[in-house]
Amino acid sequence: MSERRTVVMSRAAFLTETDDLIATGESLLEEPVWDRFRDWLLVSDQLLERVWGRMDRYHLAWLNVGRGSAPPGSSLDDKGTRRFIAEVASGKLAVLRTMRVTVERQGWTLLSDDDSFERSQEDR
Repeated sequence: MSERRTVVMSRAAFLTETDDLIATGESLLEEPVWDRFRDWLLVSDQLLERVWGRMDRYHLAWLNVGRGSAPPGSSLDDKGTRRFIAEVASGKLAVLRTMRVTVERQGWTLLSDDDSFERSQEDR
């Protein structure tokens, strides 16, 4: 028998948070700023892990998300840093957009279609 996992948030909240992350990611493509980029990666990773689960190394390597084209350990000048941020942000944006479309069209087992779920979590 399989154990049913607990709902973690509403579909509407996931879509709103994802829209915010997509907007931030798009602004990073226009104006790459290292600290904003790092914070954006952390927040987007937290959301995706919360809803989709932790990805193991195999999945991360398969997606090749978060890897720039520069060799590991190489130092980057300003132009290289901007290029790195744009490459990684573009990959992460593709993942966020794909997840958003999937949830919007089909839902997800860990997301509630009931917006009252968010209100009940706030009461705790």
